Amino acid sequence: MLDLLIALGLSLAGFGLQVWPRLLNRYFGIDTWRFTLLAQYIRDNKKLPESLPHKYIVPGSVDNPPLLPWLCSLLPKDWLDRNQGLVSPAFDVLGSLTVYFMGYSATGQAAGGHFAQMAYLLTPVVPLEASNLSLRTLGSLIFTWAMLMVQSYVIHPSWWTFLIGVAGVMLLSMTHRMAMQVLFFTLFWMAMATRDVNHLLVFAAGILGSVFLTRGLYLRYLRGHLLMITFWMYNIHNRLAHQVRGNPTKERKHTDFVRRIEHLIWTIPVAPFLAVNPWILYSFCAVFSVLPHAADPWMKTYVLWSVTLFFLGILFNLRLLRYLGEGQRYLEFGTSAAAAVAGAMILRFQSNPEVWSVVRHLPCVIGLGCLALILFFQLKLVVKNPDKSITPALRALIDHLNSRPREVRLACLPHGLADAVTYFLDNGKVLLSDNSVGVWELVDWFPLITKPLTGIAEKYDLNAFLVSTNFVKPEELDLPGYEITFRQDNLILFEKADA
Repeated sequence: MLDLLIALGLSLAGFGLQVWPRLLNRYFGIDTWRFTLLAQYIRDNKKLPESLPHKYIVPGSVDNPPLLPWLCSLLPKDWLDRNQGLVSPAFDVLGSLTVYFMGYSATGQAAGGHFAQMAYLLTPVVPLEASNLSLRTLGSLIFTWAMLMVQSYVIHPSWWTFLIGVAGVMLLSMTHRMAMQVLFFTLFWMAMATRDVNHLLVFAAGILGSVFLTRGLYLRYLRGHLLMITFWMYNIHNRLAHQVRGNPTKERKHTDFVRRIEHLIWTIPVAPFLAVNPWILYSFCAVFSVLPHAADPWMKTYVLWSVTLFFLGILFNLRLLRYLGEGQRYLEFGTSAAAAVAGAMILRFQSNPEVWSVVRHLPCVIGLGCLALILFFQLKLVVKNPDKSITPALRALIDHLNSRPREVRLACLPHGLADAVTYFLDNGKVLLSDNSVGVWELVDWFPLITKPLTGIAEKYDLNAFLVSTNFVKPEELDLPGYEITFRQDNLILFEKADA
């Protein structure tokens, strides 16, 4: 019981580390407001949305899996609006407890689970992804569960472990499209490495089960996924482009700090991946000290799982394959396995006095380095990020728009403000789409503006542009026939003069 209480305490410590920036910036997030909007529709209509034409200028057929908005719909609207920053960290409490049991299964000792939790808690990408309400934290949690359920069949084949594995794949298919893609590639390469086709057998059965039990609804999500892959296949060269100024150069860096980091990851091949999760170093140690010898099958699985995703990350960071998802996204789905291996290897080194005398300080050095990195990025990306937050200025601007006598049809620069405005705007629609087909229709607007703004305004019947001066200066925009009707802090509203 004491061991479980310690595990729970470490999980809550991780919760605190993830939540503190949101206490200072309660309304941070981009995807956050899309999921609260979908949750509101489910809450009001008691069914999944087909489309949201009352909110989006380019509506279609909603093709994001429904698990996250459905779970959010169970929460009261007012509570969710104020406390959406607690949802992803709450999911990660379950993730941390899962890592504890993974570390325990790899070592047979509670200490192995506790060390694994501490490594997971201090993996930089984990608290950063939990900083807002998005699919990534829940997707990572369900991915971990799905992998464990699939591996339970691979390690102990029986009809009931087969059903458990199929159920895990089906649950993931209703959670996160990217996670399903990562699961497929991971299981494919693990099947190749182990020469065990059971990995892919369970995956295929899970896909068929999803199609059958949802009466074909999963095919809509799969279609949306394939459309997004195809979209980025043709537009990946503009993935990091500034929407107005174009692709970054040495002289002209991107205004968005996240885009700068992503550009660094694209430019430098391997080093940034170690910054995303430095605990993966223990997995490489385990490749030579664990895999060659008879060891616990779960430990072998965690090593293979984490190392496979590391190399898949490097593979998909290559220029010709980036449209299948940036490499660091693959690495994120191996954080739980890498933490479990790290916990096991720390115990293993402790049992060898000669080795431990050399590496005893390594966990502390990595942990402190990770903590410093986490705190820096939390301050930079969450606390001090007005272009991805609902600030008092943005609330005042939305109130200004809601007071308009005619319908507002608005475009946002940067595009990342659009979801927040969509959710809180009662008097109009925003240039945004609720589906992957719509993303194709918006290709002249996102990720790079390829037509004059007046042409885009005419095409979509826009009568207003919301502009952040942190993102682009007003003099960089060519908007004849539009006048500034609102200006506060970094926000400017251009409205059509005859409106």
